[in-house]
Amino acid sequence: MSGRKFTFIVNPNSGRRRGELIYKSVQSVFQRAGFEGDMHLTRYSGHAAELARDLDLNSSSGLIVIGGDGAIHEVVSGLMQRTEPDSVPVGVIPAGTGNAFHQHLNVLDPIAAAHKILNQNVSPLDVIRIQQRGQTFYSVNVIGWGTVTDINQLAEKLRILGPTRYSVAALIFIMKARKRRIRLRMDGEWIEEDFYFVLVCNTKFTGKGMQVAPGADHGDGVLDVILIRKATRWQMLKLFARIFDGSHLGMEIVEFRKVREFCIHQESNDVLTIDGELKAGVPFEAEVLPGALRVFG
Repeated sequence: MSGRKFTFIVNPNSGRRRGELIYKSVQSVFQRAGFEGDMHLTRYSGHAAELARDLDLNSSSGLIVIGGDGAIHEVVSGLMQRTEPDSVPVGVIPAGTGNAFHQHLNVLDPIAAAHKILNQNVSPLDVIRIQQRGQTFYSVNVIGWGTVTDINQLAEKLRILGPTRYSVAALIFIMKARKRRIRLRMDGEWIEEDFYFVLVCNTKFTGKGMQVAPGADHGDGVLDVILIRKATRWQMLKLFARIFDGSHLGMEIVEFRKVREFCIHQESNDVLTIDGELKAGVPFEAEVLPGALRVFG
């Protein structure tokens, strides 16, 4: 560790605009442990990425993100533009509505998350690098295509419902899910077929408590891929019911792979979900960068 100071990037609009309140609630925890706090509020979309890219972190013991999955996504994107992205470990304190990455790390209470950071146990964090039409994106949670992106698009419109919006959107789209043809490559193997959805996971959870990849490990150097090609509406409903405890992997309609690189080609321009954020669509290529960052917890 470089000093007795933590640098905080706080999204004041996360969740129900609780970012600053949560920072104040954990500030005393760090002060009692002898750490100062250097706090930076985000002002606009993309600001967290700029801060993570440009802040002087030489005297910092860690870069702490107070926000949801979107804030973490931006900070990771910014850090990956630095000369030495892993020079300072990343800590996360939940303030969003989904908090999928936080649930993966089992840090859903802000005060408990602060204490976990102060334990200073650090582990490698794999990062997914995504190449898409001349642009590069980074992910630490999940990449989704197909029905899962349809669900996320609707969930964005249902923010007034809070965390339940993911479940409501999922039930609506399960009833009208449609298959789309893609060319899919996993570790050099090409498949061309109709799929309902494809999920590429670096962590266990997506949405609100959906344990899509129960065996995922953020530092194992591989990605967990879940594929659905053929399913009845009843099977899709059953999958939704079982996805919260991870037992869906035992269903015959679910295909599961562990891969290091991944690619989707498609004639239409379907949008992707990257760490809960909607991005320009296919084609894209993705590969895992083992241990590109470090994370507390």
